[in-house]
Amino acid sequence: MNLLEKMFAAGNALRAGESLKDPARWKNVQNSMNALVIIIGVGAQFAGFPIDESQTNAIAYGIATILALVSNVYLTTATTDKIGLPAKK
Repeated sequence: MNLLEKMFAAGNALRAGESLKDPARWKNVQNSMNALVIIIGVGAQFAGFPIDESQTNAIAYGIATILALVSNVYLTTATTDKIGLPAKK
């Protein structure tokens, strides 16, 4: 399967009645990403980077936002066939 086919399949997984090939595996990825968001947020507070606290917070929140969108929005929808965009007709 080439990259374009994989991207098309990933998009189709967002439709109701469809899901990723191995939902259990992707739920484990989702749990790992959720833990990573927490670790990044906490770690950024104690890391002592040579930038000020507001910059550290902005970077940590930016990374956490991207991971949360992928993890909680995409993977939640793509790993179930119960919810999602309207099914193809």
